[in-house]
This record gives sequence, structure tokens and C-alpha cells, in this order.
Amino acid sequence: MSCWRRTTVLRIPALYLGFEYLREWNQFLREHDEQLDWDPGWFGPALCENSPEWYPGLDDFLHDPDRRLDAHDPRYPEYLPGPFLDYHLEEILPLPPDENSYHKNDIARPLTREEKEKYLPLFRDFFPRITLVDMDHVHYCRYEWYDGAEAAYLY
Repeated sequence: MSCWRRTTVLRIPALYLGFEYLREWNQFLREHDEQLDWDPGWFGPALCENSPEWYPGLDDFLHDPDRRLDAHDPRYPEYLPGPFLDYHLEEILPLPPDENSYHKNDIARPLTREEKEKYLPLFRDFFPRITLVDMDHVHYCRYEWYDGAEAAYLY
């Protein structure tokens, strides 16, 4: 039995939280390590971004501490600059086989006006200066992914 998951998050690029360079982002993650998690109801660094291993040579670019967070590598224009902060809404593990669409039903969309107003207080708890206008950069994302395990917890 495989371990497919469905994760639902509110995702915002670190750039729109005021971080300019990767070193600032990494410092933020170190300082707030105890406040960040991947469980529902918590903020945490994004679990799922464009993976550097699929783009030979991109790894050095992505992990350069002086990289600007809005930078694109001209060799890979399709790569969306990260990193991202996620607020985890829901995690389904294991995803029942009859619900697994193998990414066909993944969603990434901007928040509606009502959702922006609903979720703004969550973001303000962590980033007091965030405004409703800043919430334009938050996306509702639901994606399915395989965690690489073979469901050892079932045995």
C-alpha cells in the first residue's frame, strides 16, 4: 500500500512577506523553528515546490544565500521563485485509493475576497503588518503527493 497524501494549504511567497534574500528567509526559519510545523493549523515552510533535482545545475542557484527571492534563473524561466510559507489547513494520510487522482485534481488559485478576510487574522498573528492587499499574494493550494514511504505504520 502506498502513502499518498492530500495536503491543503494557504501559500504565500516569502518575497511578499518582506524577505529579499534567501539568507534572511533562512534566518527567519531558524529564529521561529518552534513556531513552524507541517501539521494542520500551523505555519511552515512549503513542503512542495519545484524540485531542484529535476533541473540540473539549478540547485546551486536555489541555495545561494545571496540569491534574491524574486530572481529567476534565465535557463529555467518556468521555475517560480521561492521559497514559500504555507498555512496548513488539512492533511489526509493515507489518501484512500478511490480518492487519489494522481494530481489531476490539484488546485492552486487566488483567495476570494471572503477567504482573504477570513484568513487575514491568522497571518496577522504571525506577521502583524500584513494587510488585506497583501493577501492578494496568498493562494489556496491542494495537492496530492507520495511521501516515499511504504505505509510502515500499518504493519
